[in-house]
Amino acid sequence: MQRAVLLLALALPMTSATSRYDAMPTQRKIDLIEQGRIPAGTMLTFEERELNVYLQKKSREVIPDGLREPHVTLNDGRVTGKAFVDFVKMRHAQGEDMNWLMSSLLKGEYPIRVEGRVASSKGTARVDLDVVQVGGASLKGRALDLLVRTFVLPLYPNAKVGTQFELGYNVDRIELKPGAAQVVIAGKETGAKR
Repeated sequence: MQRAVLLLALALPMTSATSRYDAMPTQRKIDLIEQGRIPAGTMLTFEERELNVYLQKKSREVIPDGLREPHVTLNDGRVTGKAFVDFVKMRHAQGEDMNWLMSSLLKGEYPIRVEGRVASSKGTARVDLDVVQVGGASLKGRALDLLVRTFVLPLYPNAKVGTQFELGYNVDRIELKPGAAQVVIAGKETGAKR
């Protein structure tokens, strides 16, 4: 009997240890991290499925018009995001108008696809974009900079792409795995910055 249990244990896939926080709703986990109430050394798992439910709900609060069906797919150190965006409606929802030329060029809804890499350790992270597609056309250089300045930074002024930034809230690192993101709270010896 003991041999069968040992063989079964060896045959089962190894999974990350779960914390007592993993079953909590996404917003509750985020609140506890921001309040500094997660013990040092704890790893919290955010399943891709739960992140997508949260993203759908939160996007309606932040961008009530002009964005629909946001979805992320997580893999080893990589994230792919997809959504449908109407840039003109999005700007109007922010209380901003666009000039006639920009409105004419960007009128209508477009499928968006963004692929990037996330690397983090010791309380800092870096996000690098590999692919940004709007309506099937790839954006790079100035066009991408304009998109980020006009549509991302007004909503998220602290967003950083292509540069190292502090994670804050005593988060040591965020590890992206297939289907999950794991947030590791700094241990006493690592002491990530708040």
